[in-house]
Amino acid sequence: MPMIATKEGITINSEHVVQYTQLRSGQTKFLLSTGGEQSAEPYSEDLSELFIPVIPANPGFIAVFVDRWEDGSFHYKLRSIIAWRLCSSGNYPIFEGYGQDNDDYAVIIDPAGGIFDADHNAYSSLEEWKKEYEAEANEQAAALAAKAA
Repeated sequence: MPMIATKEGITINSEHVVQYTQLRSGQTKFLLSTGGEQSAEPYSEDLSELFIPVIPANPGFIAVFVDRWEDGSFHYKLRSIIAWRLCSSGNYPIFEGYGQDNDDYAVIIDPAGGIFDADHNAYSSLEEWKKEYEAEANEQAAALAAKAA
C-alpha cells in the first residue's frame, strides 16, 4: 500500500483515498473512506502512480499456501481470492480475511478446477502439483543437508 507523503508532514494511506482533486493552490484535497477529507500538498508530482486499481474476483478462485513443519511434513491451507490488484507487472490476488502471507501462495485453483503457479505452469490436479512440489522441496532439503555435512 503506497503512502502519500505531504509537505505538511501528514502521511495518507492511499488505500483510504476514495477520490482526490488537485487545487489551484498546489494542494490536493483527499476524500477519505472514513467520510472525512484532508487538504495537503503531496511531494509526488503524479498521484496516479500511487493508486493501484482493484477489481472483485469471480467466485471460485482459491490460493493454496504451504507450510513445512519441523518434522518435514507439509501442511496446506486454502484461502479464497476475493479481488485482484491490477498492476503494470501483472495481476495480484487479494485474499479473504487477515493474513501475513498475501504474496506467498504456491498455486491458484481457478473456478473450472485448473491449477497454475506464478510461473504459468499448469497442473492437471492438485494431487499432481503436491507430488511435484513435495519432491522438489525434499530434493532441495537433501542438497542443503549435503552441503552442511
